[in-house]
Amino acid sequence: MTKPKATSLTPEKALASVRRFSRLNGWSVVIVAALGTFLTLLLGDFLGVGIGLLVVVGGMMEVHGNRRLAALDPKGMSWLVRSQFTVLAVILVYAVSRLGSFDGEMALANLTPEMRAALQELQLDPRELLPLVKLTVFLTYGTVAVVTCVYQGGLGLFYRSRIPLVNKAIAAAKSARPPTVAPKVDQRFYNAVAAEMSAGDIEQGLWARALAESDGQEARCKAIYIRLRVIELSKLG
Repeated sequence: MTKPKATSLTPEKALASVRRFSRLNGWSVVIVAALGTFLTLLLGDFLGVGIGLLVVVGGMMEVHGNRRLAALDPKGMSWLVRSQFTVLAVILVYAVSRLGSFDGEMALANLTPEMRAALQELQLDPRELLPLVKLTVFLTYGTVAVVTCVYQGGLGLFYRSRIPLVNKAIAAAKSARPPTVAPKVDQRFYNAVAAEMSAGDIEQGLWARALAESDGQEARCKAIYIRLRVIELSKLG
């Protein structure tokens, strides 16, 4: 019976997986945080609005890091790591502030008449529920803090562990790219194109291509046409 071969993670696969996951996670954080910020704004919770905006910033940091990786910039990994610890710090500060600012008397004062009537029908004294409410608040924000530490902290450490492999993949991709050296074009070809355009002698096929590539923008269309026509003339010699 043959044993299955162990597959090692290659630098290219590491880069691809990091880019794929950071794009998904970054935009998810931005969208969820933006919706939460809008909701807290409607409720008049300005502390929640500030926290939500900071989480949006953390999500955008991850999106920015993903884009830098797409441009083969190794600094993108630093942005990914910082984004996770930024979100982690913001949410921990929010959870601790909520736990520290819990006020039982204020909670009782915020009970609506309908809620008081419902408790009265059940023959319950609101003050008797304070320990349960306090426990619920502590469990809720405590759970938020723990989940955030596990997820954001774990993801930040995951990104950090992938830095060596991603750097290798980026270095290999850069070395494999051909050098981008602009071809030298004789000025006479530009002069010839300028003379053609002044005389109204336009190559309709090239003009149609330039029009398509410029999305109908006249200035861009002319620039693209000139470039294409110069290349065509330079090939003809």
